This record gives sequence, structure tokens and C-alpha cells, in this order.
Amino acid sequence: MLAILSVGCTSGKGPFAAYSDAVSPEKLGAGTFSADGVQWNNVYVAQTGEWYFTKMEASASVIHKMNEENGTFSPSEALPFPAGSPHSDVYVNEEGNTMLFSSLMPEHAQDTVTDWNIWMSKRKDGSWTAPKPFFDKPVEGNQFYPWLTDSGNLYFAITPHGSSNSDLYVAPYVNGEYKAPRALTSVNSEHLEGDAFVAPDESYMIFAAFDRQQNLGRSDLFISFRKKGSWSAPVWLGETINSEGYDGSPFVTKDGRFLIFTSSRGSTDENTFFNHYIIPLEIDKYRSK
Repeated sequence: MLAILSVGCTSGKGPFAAYSDAVSPEKLGAGTFSADGVQWNNVYVAQTGEWYFTKMEASASVIHKMNEENGTFSPSEALPFPAGSPHSDVYVNEEGNTMLFSSLMPEHAQDTVTDWNIWMSKRKDGSWTAPKPFFDKPVEGNQFYPWLTDSGNLYFAITPHGSSNSDLYVAPYVNGEYKAPRALTSVNSEHLEGDAFVAPDESYMIFAAFDRQQNLGRSDLFISFRKKGSWSAPVWLGETINSEGYDGSPFVTKDGRFLIFTSSRGSTDENTFFNHYIIPLEIDKYRSK
């Protein structure tokens, strides 16, 4: 299978310029990067020209990376993190030197609880270091989809042990340390929320949610705005972006021009697959709602 993703870049306009006039979500790298597989996550690091995502392989989920140059993405390569445990939900900062992700790796030699925790790796001399637990103190529940902001605050989802539901939380970064995570009560519901992309300045977040009043599919994308320290009631991104399938893994490019997300549209319950989609993003259209 051809493994090169060309996005028709126009020099000086960025690697996604070919999608500037799209009026509905278009497959990103149809037949190459998006090839009806089981993969999720969307992180593009503009400063280093790298694309990160999670891919389900034969026995576990694995974090992959592609390099971009002049609008073309190289074949993906798996990151050399410890084998034997699944790794997922990758985040990389805009400088390309800090990576967070979720993993089932044991946190220490005496760890007897098999659960998902947030791990961190730093890039040194061009290579990612051996990952270490992100939090100094244990955090209860399974932790997914970490996202750091400019303030140092960490947003992520927690699924309690024995539950299939999850809510969004923030661990505030205060005076050089992380405080206990607190739930985003104005965003969460009695149903599942996850996959939160949070703007670097925390002015808005886009996340996936299930079973809300306006849901079109299995999961839909919503946006919430932060004003005077509080998050607004979520606004549905509408039927142009959402589908009857699973829509999640939102990511907004650094310039704010494009929304990239993962969707199962076009697949079935018997053969569920995910592709990556892109569409120009008009933030102010939702802000007015």
C-alpha cells in the first residue's frame, strides 16, 4: 500500500492549504493516511513538521509518527516505547519536545493495578526518552487523552474503575506543582465525554460526547468557551461536521484555520473503521450561539 500522504501544499500556505475551500469534511490523505483502518488521534506539530497519531496493531495500540516536508508526509513509523503494553492518546507540545500519552504500563515495580495512566517523554538529542509517570502522586481511575496548555494546566478524561463512562477534568498547575484534578462540571453530563482538544490559551475546547440531546451519531463533537475562568455550556458543531458514526479526536492547527478529527463515517457496526477528516474552522460561528 502506498504510504505517502500528499496534501497538495501550496508553498508558503502550509501543508493543509488544499483544503482551504472545503465546505464539508474531506478525508485527509484518502487511500494513504486514511485507509479504512483503526487509528485515532490527530496532532500536527508545525514547528517540527511532524504528525502523531495512535494506530491499532495486531496485539495493542501503538503511537506512530510521520514527517512532513513541502506538503508530503513520509511513511509512518512506530515510536520505540516499551512493547507489551498499549499506548494511546498522544499529545505533543508546539515546540515538539514534550510528549504525553496514556498507557497501561505499570507505574512502578510493585504496581498491581492494571489501569491507564498518563505518561511523559522528553525529546533529547533528537530522540524521545524513556517515558515516566506524569503525576507525582497517584490519580484514581483510568486517565485518557491528556492535553497541556500554555499555563501548564493539564486537561484529560477520567473513567472510574469498573465504569465505562468518563468525564473531563483539569489538573491546575499552581506554583510549580499540579493540584488535585477537578471535574469540568459545566461541560460534563451524565453521559460520556472525552477527547478534549484545548486551545493553548484555554479560550475554548472541542471534545467528543455521547448521547446528548443534539447527538447525530454514536459520538459528536461539541465546543465550549472559557470566559472569566468558567466554561460555557457546550455547543454542538452541527450536522455539517458530525456524522451518524463516531466523531472524535479533534485537533485545531496552530494557525486556527483547520479542524482535523477522526470519524467512523462510511463504516458499519460489523466493520467499524476510522479515517481522518479536515475542514476549515469558523470559531466565531459557534461563539455567537
